[in-house]
Amino acid sequence: MSTDEQGLHVTNLSAGYGRVPVVFDVSFSVASGEMVALVGRNGAGKTTSLAAVAGLRYGPVGGRVSLDGQDLSGASSDSIVRAGLKLVPEGRRLFRDMSVYENLRLGAFLRRREGRRAVDTDISRVFDLFPALAVARSKTVSSLSGGQQQMVAVGQALMTSPRFLALDEPTAGLAPTLIDTMYESFTALAREGIGLLIVDQNIERVLESTRRYYVVDGGRVVLDGPCHAGAMEQVVKIVLGSERQREETLDRL
Repeated sequence: MSTDEQGLHVTNLSAGYGRVPVVFDVSFSVASGEMVALVGRNGAGKTTSLAAVAGLRYGPVGGRVSLDGQDLSGASSDSIVRAGLKLVPEGRRLFRDMSVYENLRLGAFLRRREGRRAVDTDISRVFDLFPALAVARSKTVSSLSGGQQQMVAVGQALMTSPRFLALDEPTAGLAPTLIDTMYESFTALAREGIGLLIVDQNIERVLESTRRYYVVDGGRVVLDGPCHAGAMEQVVKIVLGSERQREETLDRL
């Protein structure tokens, strides 16, 4: 396996919902231990891209998805999880009437043959990452704050033993202090060697925290590069400019 095969590589991705195309040509890569931002206006194709990469398809998909040299194009969602890529979807999608501990154990469903000890070891790892969950381990998810629920969602994803995480709006609706907590946990995971692809409408924060970025507009990647002081201005200009053009078009209809 050559070095350039390592990591998550998505090339010329296309996807949609039924007969409605949404993503036409999206390519990006994430290395092990790297944090990468995928940004763009609402409706640009970010969530569709993540869903397609994770095997959650709503229509024909073209392009190639590979993980450490393994071709996952057309693979089922559970096969993709087993290969080491896990999506944390927007909206958390947890079992709200079950406890924190039960939700975390369900995250290890595909690992059930490994035995309880291995699963409990990883639950302890989640509690180390999010101490608030250790305190609330017996509480139902519905009784938790929005920030704690997001911690459960990330923790549940970690129970699959992923090498790469795709995070869709992981800080939506959270208070600034909780946003800090989430990004601190993402940085800790990257230090452990997990690659993270993050979609976040908080453009300033995600660009401050990640190494590289990709801007999606109209279902295509229109800009990419390293995160630096000048990147913010370029990205905001594209994202806000596209949003204004969209609003002006709707006003004319």
